[in-house]
Amino acid sequence: MKIDRVLAGIDFGPSTEIVTAYASFFAKGMGAALTLLYVIDYLVTPPAYLALYIEEEKKVAEEKFAILKKRFKDDGIKTETEVIAGRLRESFDMAVEKTNADMLILGFISHALRRSSSEKLIKGLQMPMLVVRGEKAESARNGSVKIRRILCPTDFSEASKKALKVASELKDVFSAELDVIYVLPNYIIKKKIKKLKDRDKIIQELFEDTRENFKKILSDYNIGKAGIIDEGEPNKRIVSFAKEKDIDLIIMGARGLGFIKGMLIGSVTDAVLKSSPCPVLVIH
Repeated sequence: MKIDRVLAGIDFGPSTEIVTAYASFFAKGMGAALTLLYVIDYLVTPPAYLALYIEEEKKVAEEKFAILKKRFKDDGIKTETEVIAGRLRESFDMAVEKTNADMLILGFISHALRRSSSEKLIKGLQMPMLVVRGEKAESARNGSVKIRRILCPTDFSEASKKALKVASELKDVFSAELDVIYVLPNYIIKKKIKKLKDRDKIIQELFEDTRENFKKILSDYNIGKAGIIDEGEPNKRIVSFAKEKDIDLIIMGARGLGFIKGMLIGSVTDAVLKSSPCPVLVIH
């Protein structure tokens, strides 16, 4: 995955330090330039009497950006900033086009009753996207981010193969260990089992079939380590494995895992994004 420019969306809230820490880590590790974006979010065109307020907010944002730019310049990262007033999604579209960004980095907040701003962007923008979330990221500060262990879930779909290719590349970039996991979904097991006494036999057959596919795909991407085969609800097993093995980064295909036609994000990826203990890189 060639990344020339990283675009990081920040709001100057509590997550800004965390998001910028990961943005600088990825930009530096991949030799990319960095653009920091702040959006003054308006659902409708603001009335004229708010123009002075908007200009003042832009000025404050630029002052805060100046501090961040100096920090990243000292780290050898070419950094630019953008302040845009407008609708959130349209503003991000505009920034992506203007900067030719190859990768987007966002913080993540989930609401029980409505989609948050980050969720809308994740489901609307089709580009590699690092979603910074989870306990693993909470203590991140500039210069402290480490990616020692990567997890890549697969279901052998084209989307998950793209994610595996990226995971294989980033493993080398960050000198990290890579685990690849396939979770045999409960509903497939239930469909195959006619009688309870056949359960163990059916599961063994399914595991054997999966193992052959797994060997081939790992060989195709020059991954020497054996993959992990599990059973259960894919999103829950992925999250559990990430917690048990102290994973630093999950890399997933946007679709494929639990993909429903018409959705930009598969149900499994969506569920992992909401409960992962570490940042998730979503590959479209």
